[in-house]
Amino acid sequence: MAFAMHPGGALAFDEPVYESETVAATTATTISDLKRQLQLLQQRLDTLEQSAATPKALPKPVAKPTSTKYKADLRYRHEAFSIESKPTRQRHRIRARFATTKSIDETIDVTFGLASGSSDPVSTNQTLGNGNSSKNVVLDLAYAQWQTPIKGLKVRAGKFSNPLMRAGGSGLVWDGDLRPEGLGLTYKGSNMFFNAMGSWLRESSSAEDSILYAAQLGSQQAIGTDQSLRFGIGYYTISSPQPLFGDAAGNRVNTDNELISDFNSAEIFAQYARPMEGLISGNALLFASHVSNLGANDADSGYVLGAKLKSSRLDLGWSYQRLEADAVFGGLSDSDFIGGGTDGSGHIFQAGYPLSKKVKLQGTLFINQTGIESGSEDGYNRLMLDISYKY
Repeated sequence: MAFAMHPGGALAFDEPVYESETVAATTATTISDLKRQLQLLQQRLDTLEQSAATPKALPKPVAKPTSTKYKADLRYRHEAFSIESKPTRQRHRIRARFATTKSIDETIDVTFGLASGSSDPVSTNQTLGNGNSSKNVVLDLAYAQWQTPIKGLKVRAGKFSNPLMRAGGSGLVWDGDLRPEGLGLTYKGSNMFFNAMGSWLRESSSAEDSILYAAQLGSQQAIGTDQSLRFGIGYYTISSPQPLFGDAAGNRVNTDNELISDFNSAEIFAQYARPMEGLISGNALLFASHVSNLGANDADSGYVLGAKLKSSRLDLGWSYQRLEADAVFGGLSDSDFIGGGTDGSGHIFQAGYPLSKKVKLQGTLFINQTGIESGSEDGYNRLMLDISYKY
């Protein structure tokens, strides 16, 4: 049998290659899908290239709240005096204060403050009427405060506001304007507190320094849902005590103007607060304090009893205070009661009316007796009318 050859070398009986119509259609579809995917990939690449070419706007930094605080106030006062054996006196006084506190990190604050005044450690008032003379501005505050790793425990160093509690704001032991110099400590827990300080009263290169050491320990308890009771004890001692600036301020001295008593005073104090409803609704405060100087042989005790009512319309207050000659160191006690210092007793009446959140009118009346230990008692009456501005 002979086999014929076709041109191109194919055998005569070879069949033409069979191509399925289904395979052909599938191949065409696959190619079309691939083209579409390539187009989509190209579009995505173009989008990414455009995004890379256009820089994104940086997020705006979040503004941090300021850590600097300012506080300032101005007070204008008219005073009238009626003192036995002395002529009636009228005078006008001003007090201006400014302070700023800056947080320099999460645990340390620094405070700096100026005030009107003089070298008097318990007053920043300036009396008007001296030929329109310029008035002094003094360093009132300059201290750093550290929040220790112990929650509620703070330490301050420099010239600082008094860290010790004064029951009802009383000046029985400490005047409200006192700015101790040295080291101070405060601790406030859930229901107890502890305050302490060491303050230089006199530094000398030729004699023993005079230093005040003071400490308080107390507790604050909630009574029900709207009442509270705060009470505690304190102890204050002065090494090598001497009159400040030569003024005994009611304390007894010998012929050389030296204090005859040491000052190791123990205090017990309490205050009770609760809301009141009635003709004048507000917050009521009852307070009491008793101090005894263990370094004196006699004339060694003092006390205060008082009440206050504070409302949105009117503030009222009353207290009765008695302070024997050597009960406390006179140079640091209230500068207004009995004219300052110790050896006196009497009533203090207060009334205040807020004209706005920043402006307040207040009147204070002292009906006192001085010289209760010396036997030469004199009536001491004083009226103070204030208008105060906070800004």
